[in-house]
Amino acid sequence: MMEWALLGIPIGIALLYIGSEAMVDGAKKLATRLGVTPFVVGLTIVAIGSSAPEAITSFVSSENPEIIIGNIIGSNSANAGIAIGLAAIISPVACKFAQIRFEMSAMIIAVLVILVLSLNGVLGFIDGIILLALLMVFILSVYKVKVKEGRTDEEPEVDVSRTSMPICSLMIIIGMAALYFGASWFIGGAVRLAEIFGVSDLMIGLILVAVGSALPEICICLMAAYRHEDELVVSNIVGSIVFNSFFALGVGALFTNIPIGETTLMFHIPVMIILALLVFLFVRTHDRVNRREGISLFLVYAAYIALMMIFPQLTGGVL
Repeated sequence: MMEWALLGIPIGIALLYIGSEAMVDGAKKLATRLGVTPFVVGLTIVAIGSSAPEAITSFVSSENPEIIIGNIIGSNSANAGIAIGLAAIISPVACKFAQIRFEMSAMIIAVLVILVLSLNGVLGFIDGIILLALLMVFILSVYKVKVKEGRTDEEPEVDVSRTSMPICSLMIIIGMAALYFGASWFIGGAVRLAEIFGVSDLMIGLILVAVGSALPEICICLMAAYRHEDELVVSNIVGSIVFNSFFALGVGALFTNIPIGETTLMFHIPVMIILALLVFLFVRTHDRVNRREGISLFLVYAAYIALMMIFPQLTGGVL
């Protein structure tokens, strides 16, 4: 009877995907109707929307705080290892480093901030405030950089002529509801799965919850690679890692103390940083991520998962 809870995993993933799509689409169209520039829409609504699954998952996981940190670390790692890795394998990803230098640097700063704040063994309310404050600094800084570079008009206009404001608002409400219930059912199923197999909340967060909540970004990257929309691949993931680190983790830390175990500090966070650094170096070196580099990203992530399977003590939680 309790195993019915496992249905929450596939249902939750579906609702997380549907909810993020509906919320982002509705918010983009509503913002454009209200006269907000496409650039600002992309920087705020779309970026926050892509991290909404992770943020809502953090919010509903206050009773299982290890899932929160596992979700953020695992999602960031999956974004770099699976999304960019597979996208580059499908089609080499070209991306001019000069155009996203600030955002790429912010990605590295974001993952390093997680490391620094984790050194005392717990992320609490003050850390959440710091992370959300850094998010605001990032948004304002990027806006100033873009305006200075004169690139705010590069975003394509959104056609909203056939979508009324009430419909846009309804899409946002439906999307947020789907995200909340999807995250709740997904976490319920994931916790039950951990109980059945006797694995830690951290491991469930690092693998199952992380990959599930990162599905929107992964799907976007793979489709963008197939269509040769190279800029979208890297910018989507870089933005997602920054918002996951500052926004989603910040939200989680506001509502509960998140324990940082020794293995998290010494193994999982460094792997996340290594994957982010590899993406940074590949783009910095020759303005692209080629197939060989995509394979290396994917293999690093695969080896990371394999090590967790072979040595379950790596996900044993707080030591």
